[in-house]
Amino acid sequence: MAMESTSKATAPTEKAYIISNGQKASILIVMLFLLIINYADRSILAVTLQQIKVDLALTDVQLGAIQTSFQIMVGLFTIPLGWFIDRWSRRKLATIMALVWSVTTFLTGVCQNFTSLLFVRAAVGLGEDGFTTLGGGWLSVAFSKAKRSIVAGIFGLGGTAGTALGMIVGGMIVTATGMWQMPFFIFAIPGVIFGIWAFFLKDFRSVRKEGESAFNKEYFTGWLGVFKIPSFLLTAFGHMCFGMMTFTWAGWLPAFMMRSYDISAAQAGSIVGSAALMGILGALAFGFATDAWYRKNKNSRIYMMTLAQFVFACMTGAAIYFMGSIPISAITVILFISFFAVGGATSMIFAVTMDVTPVSHRFSAYGAFATIVFLGGAIGPSIVGAISDAVGGGAAGIRMGFLWLLPASFIAVILYGIEWIYYRRDSQKVTDDVLAEK
Repeated sequence: MAMESTSKATAPTEKAYIISNGQKASILIVMLFLLIINYADRSILAVTLQQIKVDLALTDVQLGAIQTSFQIMVGLFTIPLGWFIDRWSRRKLATIMALVWSVTTFLTGVCQNFTSLLFVRAAVGLGEDGFTTLGGGWLSVAFSKAKRSIVAGIFGLGGTAGTALGMIVGGMIVTATGMWQMPFFIFAIPGVIFGIWAFFLKDFRSVRKEGESAFNKEYFTGWLGVFKIPSFLLTAFGHMCFGMMTFTWAGWLPAFMMRSYDISAAQAGSIVGSAALMGILGALAFGFATDAWYRKNKNSRIYMMTLAQFVFACMTGAAIYFMGSIPISAITVILFISFFAVGGATSMIFAVTMDVTPVSHRFSAYGAFATIVFLGGAIGPSIVGAISDAVGGGAAGIRMGFLWLLPASFIAVILYGIEWIYYRRDSQKVTDDVLAEK
């Protein structure tokens, strides 16, 4: 499909995008580490939330609004950024994104009131907006479709590894220094380093005809056609429900544990961060198992995605219900299983989305996908904050907010189950042929 989009595909100067294993590894390493840094910058806020509340005298509604401002900006410009990724340079955009979110992460540490935090965290979200689309879509072209589950699993573990890193190390830094600002200063540095490295990776040529403008009617008509793919829509809205719970869960969980068990930021960050590391095992385990099964059953990714989501929904419900009433060691085990399932589900969701979207519109399609997802992720934290304040706050307030969101996780299971009907047909229509960058 991509080869047909270039009018001189057979000319001597036209070369297919064929890269060495070393070049593939470089792309994977840089995209993975940038995603780790991306999520670490996000999760620092979660582990410093309680300290910010006390230091700046904020309400739970304000804390939720700060998280929501970030989520809105992460999703608001994902579609236009997807268009640019489709039609411009992946390596240049990766560099720009990393520099923007790193600088604004640093600026988070100098904020002194609610208003400044609201706008600076929104700016961090703007910088991070679209990176998962860029990194994952690039990897889907660099590696073969047969290896997509494990590559998606490795890339996807960046989210859980970054979450764990931000919470564990961030919590330790806060406890050691007594300053909630310090983690934001420190974590801004590696994003600059890997962002510059991304500029020198080997990219592929944007898919368009000779002399075709960057954006035209034909391109946008093809983009709208993505919304006629049943598997794409079911995955997107299923993941919106999944994201409503997972983003909110990660954002409020450390504070929930601190209020429930009267523990420090370092303790809460270590527990949640360690649990998040299980997501790495989940991503790898589901990735390897699914790729092995994929050779025999092309629906394997859908089956495993549904299973992982069901386990997550059940374990998260158990953690919400029992938090504070059973030993913290027992809650930790439940959280480990919950995050293991998150890692597995996330890697499968990404692989499935890449499977059913044409490479000519893959980035903008995934941009639309991410926008739909972040609509759920953006409103979740504010819902929990508003409900918590309405019922008196404390651990009971956060618990009540989570319980209101929990049904969304089971709706996702239902949507993924329906997708079993369409996925094989939709994925068989897609090829990944592209040309090398000039």
